[in-house]
Amino acid sequence: MGNRRVALKPHAAKIRRWVDEGRGDSWIAQELNTTSSSVQSFRSRNSIYRRDPVRRGQLSEHPAVLDVTADGIALRTDAHDSEVFEREWRSYLDGDPQDLQIVITQDRIYVEKVR
Repeated sequence: MGNRRVALKPHAAKIRRWVDEGRGDSWIAQELNTTSSSVQSFRSRNSIYRRDPVRRGQLSEHPAVLDVTADGIALRTDAHDSEVFEREWRSYLDGDPQDLQIVITQDRIYVEKVR
């Protein structure tokens, strides 16, 4: 993934479509060989906003427990009962580890589809 400057304007329609599909800035940046921050600022300058997942019926919240194991971090939750999980994530259970990435911030940990 490069740090080079890429003209994003010619890709505006694709970026808008990818954002509508729920693609993250890092995924878009990888596709366009640029940085996440370039994608984020381009979206901001061009009024390409992420739609509220709650309004789209794409969000369900579940209590969770984190366990640190010899293999990494395990998440225990009842989220597998969610319609959103069933529809959007079930196919990733036995998938390629390259298909998902985990993003850790000061106050959030989330899983993101890479491709």
